Amino acid sequence: MWFISKWLLCLKKTGINFCNNCYGCQLMSSNNHPDWYNCINHTNKICNIDTIRFINEKIFQSSQQGGGKVIFLSDLEKLTESAVNAFLKTLEEPPKHTWFFIINYRNLNYFSTLHSRCLIYKLFLPSEKYSLNWLKQENKQNNQLYLTALRINHGSPVSAKKFINGDIWIERMLFFQSLHHAFKHCDLLKILPILQNKNTIDKIDWLCLLLLDAIKFNINEQKYLINLDQIQFIQFLAHRYTYIILDLSMTTWMRCKNRLLKIPGINHELVLLEQLLAWEAILNNTFKN
Repeated sequence: MWFISKWLLCLKKTGINFCNNCYGCQLMSSNNHPDWYNCINHTNKICNIDTIRFINEKIFQSSQQGGGKVIFLSDLEKLTESAVNAFLKTLEEPPKHTWFFIINYRNLNYFSTLHSRCLIYKLFLPSEKYSLNWLKQENKQNNQLYLTALRINHGSPVSAKKFINGDIWIERMLFFQSLHHAFKHCDLLKILPILQNKNTIDKIDWLCLLLLDAIKFNINEQKYLINLDQIQFIQFLAHRYTYIILDLSMTTWMRCKNRLLKIPGINHELVLLEQLLAWEAILNNTFKN
């Protein structure tokens, strides 16, 4: 998407090539182009209606470099319901020389009205074997770690490389250590501080994937495990809890994630505390829906 954006904003493009020398190309290379808007980044985990208002404010102004304008939304799932509804109106009658790039990793059906206003390009991931070979060339790590990172990142080798080499991998390891410790001491509330500290949504995703692995282990589908570096923890969960309890646990965590993402201004600490108490009740088989 970035290279296509660079071509669109190039002031001296030739055919399908950007010049890489004009002022527009230089601004893109330095990630500082005033007409390229990345609306979701590491500090902006959701895209609410304020983000759409920001987009509307920018696209109906003249471009600062005299060319086009590019709006980039890196994950459609992070749009709240109100943001999607507001964005539909923007896409119906966009100004001239404005391009929108929207990534939808899961092809979720409830965005069908938004899809109908877009041109859809499906990009297929490389095979897992090919991705593993590429990662080995980039760095020397355990195959198990690479495969875990690949599966957590939906098969993307570039994302897997960043995941392993960044602080997020260490944060994941510390989170699982704390979670395992909380299970052994029968006190899940111990993980509340680390859960709400930062990257809460990522941690909920990791937790759901771990529960899914325990379900797979219960039904003898170990070859499809994701968290290959957490086999002992997965076995612990699979032997201790039934498929029904694990499935209900995962469902409630997914609901919790949806509330945190979709309800603006919600108190994250209270939602997480409520979820942990409900989860303890589920694990103790005392949960009442």
